[in-house]
Amino acid sequence: MLRIKQDSQIVIQRSEEQQYVPLKSVNIEATIRSFAADVTITQVFRNDEKTSIEAVYCFPIEEQAAIYAFVAHIDDREIIAQLKEKDKAQQEYTEALQQGHGAYLLEQDEKSQDNFIINVGALPPGKECKITISYVSELDLVENGSKIRFVVPTTIAPRYNPDKGGLSSPAGTTSKYVQKSPYTIKFQCQIEKQGIARVSSASHPIQVDFGNQDAYVITFAQDNTQLDRDILVDIELSKNRLNTIVAVESGAVMASFTPSEEDCQKAMNNVETMNEFIFIVDCSGSMEDEGKIGLARQAMLLFLKSLPVNCQFNIVRFGSTHQTLFNDITTVYDEKNAETAEGLINRMEADLGGTELLSPLQWLEANPPAQGHARQIFLLTDGEISNVDQVLDLCRSMATSSRIFSFGLGHSPSRSLVKGLARAT
Repeated sequence: MLRIKQDSQIVIQRSEEQQYVPLKSVNIEATIRSFAADVTITQVFRNDEKTSIEAVYCFPIEEQAAIYAFVAHIDDREIIAQLKEKDKAQQEYTEALQQGHGAYLLEQDEKSQDNFIINVGALPPGKECKITISYVSELDLVENGSKIRFVVPTTIAPRYNPDKGGLSSPAGTTSKYVQKSPYTIKFQCQIEKQGIARVSSASHPIQVDFGNQDAYVITFAQDNTQLDRDILVDIELSKNRLNTIVAVESGAVMASFTPSEEDCQKAMNNVETMNEFIFIVDCSGSMEDEGKIGLARQAMLLFLKSLPVNCQFNIVRFGSTHQTLFNDITTVYDEKNAETAEGLINRMEADLGGTELLSPLQWLEANPPAQGHARQIFLLTDGEISNVDQVLDLCRSMATSSRIFSFGLGHSPSRSLVKGLARAT
């Protein structure tokens, strides 16, 4: 998402004859070893206007990633970033602009930890600048530990702001969102071969080069790939792998411990507490896009048929408000109540307005599980909210009695919300 400051006005898009989008190209290179990814993103900006502009480019980054390099090139100059306290960095950036100097500022969006903002200050007419950002990220184990998932976020969805009752843009910008970007993305990923059985992508057609002796080289199979969805690469581990994996480098060690399915089953059999299953389903207007509400219905039918007999359950739909299926906090899962729940699921639509996730969570906080019960909360959402920190703080306060399993729907869910909820509980 891009905004441009010119003569103190924020401009996103003019008429079709006079559009300017300074971001011209994006190149992503990644190296994966064990459970860590080293990613370098290069972005080229060009000012095709007749006057200098200040471009502010908001881009997504993997939640919990650690940026270790930020370099800007303009003409023959190379500018290497320094880490500074936020207020001081903002002040120096403003002073540089006032003096007519080029200035660059990279900062994290306060409301969405998975968004960063680049301020490309005072870009002269006809000039290009190239910005390179490098970061490291820990990868997720998925599908019972059989796969590692590498994600490169490439899209930012408008986030619902409960305080304003409407959509909010990153960094507080007021922006118009377009469905297609005028530039494409290049992508190359090298994956260490050891312990890897297969590589696939559910988001994009990819091609795998097996010619390298030590690594698989992954690229897009099609040219002109658009920045319209996150890049997902699934790395299937060898079946004869060890449950404990250790990666050792100079000055750093990473270890992964994955329990077997047998170990998990034994642990579950040893627990005698009654489980409450509460399903919170996002039915806000944004769930209509990309068929997300249909995905939610499919997932809910699967969950419903998988519940153990005589457990306690309930379904909560939310948007601008929340609605519960049963009047009680939970009710017994039997044939009659299962039929009632299935009827609701089949009728679910994205018709509840905004995305007020705090509302159902506050209701659950006010109604804790019964003595001797363990509450399992399943949240299905596209995560398009701006008050992520408030939601996470509330969930941490419930962590002693409730666990939250979050499912992000669509091409660009908020990973800071979806993964943050799982970590918080």
